[in-house]
Amino acid sequence: MKKAFLLLAVLSGAFISCAQGIVLVKNNVAVSGIVVAKNASDQVQTAAKTLQLYLQKSTGATLPIRNTGQGTSNLYVGKGAYAGIGNVNLDEDGFLLQSVGGNNFVILGGSDWGTEFGVYDFLERFVGVRWLMPTDVGTVIPKLNTLQIPTVKIVENPVFLSRAISPIWIDKNTTPMNQWGRFNRLRGRVDASHNLKNLFPPEKFSRSHPEFYPMVKGQKVLPQTNADQSWQPDFTAPGISDAASKEIINWFGQHKDATNFSLGINDSGNFNESASIRSRGQKNTLGFLSYSDQYYAWANDVVSKVRKIYPGKKYPVLAYTFVVDPPANSKVDKDIIPFIAYERARWGAKALKQQDQDLTERWGQAAESLGWYDYIYGLTYLLPRVWFHAMKDYLVWGSTHKVKYYYAELYPNWGEGPKAWVLSKLLWNPNQDVDALLDDWYRNAAGKQGGPKLKAFYAIWEKFWTQDVFANGGNSDTKSRILFYDPSYLQLVPDDYLTQSDKLLGDALKLAETDQQKQLVTRLTQMWTIYRLSAVAYKKYKQGNGNSPEGRQRLQLLQSLKTDLLYSLPANSILSRASVTGNDW
Repeated sequence: MKKAFLLLAVLSGAFISCAQGIVLVKNNVAVSGIVVAKNASDQVQTAAKTLQLYLQKSTGATLPIRNTGQGTSNLYVGKGAYAGIGNVNLDEDGFLLQSVGGNNFVILGGSDWGTEFGVYDFLERFVGVRWLMPTDVGTVIPKLNTLQIPTVKIVENPVFLSRAISPIWIDKNTTPMNQWGRFNRLRGRVDASHNLKNLFPPEKFSRSHPEFYPMVKGQKVLPQTNADQSWQPDFTAPGISDAASKEIINWFGQHKDATNFSLGINDSGNFNESASIRSRGQKNTLGFLSYSDQYYAWANDVVSKVRKIYPGKKYPVLAYTFVVDPPANSKVDKDIIPFIAYERARWGAKALKQQDQDLTERWGQAAESLGWYDYIYGLTYLLPRVWFHAMKDYLVWGSTHKVKYYYAELYPNWGEGPKAWVLSKLLWNPNQDVDALLDDWYRNAAGKQGGPKLKAFYAIWEKFWTQDVFANGGNSDTKSRILFYDPSYLQLVPDDYLTQSDKLLGDALKLAETDQQKQLVTRLTQMWTIYRLSAVAYKKYKQGNGNSPEGRQRLQLLQSLKTDLLYSLPANSILSRASVTGNDW
């Protein structure tokens, strides 16, 4: 038991001391209680109730929640619950798990978020709870008769301060996907969104300040609605920095708790075509005309003006397309966080890996801290798109090159199994052993015998995306573009990959030990069937044999998942785009 626990501690990167433990539940009877401060926030009280609920589900015992310690042992949660803890260096998302006074245990965060995340780590580490995928089918709660916690001191802080994966927004609502993200600590702490359409809403500024809007192909662009973002401001227009700073100051006045404001460009290439930009014709790293100098000069000016009223705020920007490069002869303001947009799954092409690394290092000279904006889509891809080991490699590299913030467009297809779960763990600490994480997920998903079959299944598709695609010249153009609407990669799939995958998933189902494990493998097989039919039908279509039985069956299965709690997002996305819908396959 101690050996297993210590191994887990090493993998998590925590500092631990271990000796005789504290008993919380004995023979399904609570011998301890949960203590929170009388003035504990709603978030901490909810975290304590979550702890109570999961302990009850695991052991059958209900630990009472109270405001003072009683009896022989107590589990203290949050600030003010236990007075005897000294200073601990905790990030706001970080937490302390510590045995105190022989029979007591403390869960304490650097903020209420840290306390909540400490509760989830406690349940994972000591109870064995796992949130593998959204919904109950992906929630593993071991049945325990007795719960004894080792004597430990664990301090955990995240390596990546912001860990956001869209469309998972953990502080918005309690959909199964958002709740899954919350349990796995996917908290975005800064907003790296396209936001200039909101900073200069056309319904407010297009008439009063038409000079703020661009000239494109000789025509003044004056968008008519605030929803239109098919334009960029003219960053050199007189008064545009003053107008922006005034808007941001007003916004912070209305959002007292906000720590940051996005200066991310709109999702458009329609920059103002000034004579000076056109005459220089300077191309950036991705081959676009560079607007970096004027954009980042404007951003620096705006931030310096807002700081006079609201010091200490942060300003994410999108280093993206036409502004992907740092400014040529200057740095960005210390409070600006450039998010470098790149599809890092493409690091399998050596030239693209070097391109992104060079870009990150150049930005490291121009900014105090960096963010990475990544594209890790499941969504409309028609095979399990996974690259677990490569993911670790680039996150480790980024963490040693000033990258402290991470955002990715995931839009998940949960048929990719452990992909999002492994990413959540690596964003907390990228130095963990990926194979140990994968073994943990597979074992909990399909059991000790079925787990290795799942591991072999996903290894096939990791090889496909990290070796086969690049060996065939795919995914290696010079721009950070994503190809999720182009299914031509299906022609690269060897037939034996399909037959091996069928057998491995079938074996995993046979060898799964519990009803829940069988249900989870069945759900993975449900999406695999669509993946396999996609590959078979597309190959037949490219050979001139469209409208195949496999193609028709595939469409029927996709239609059946349009309202499915786990798979509705990829099913509807595939059915909405003709190139991957495959009506003529």
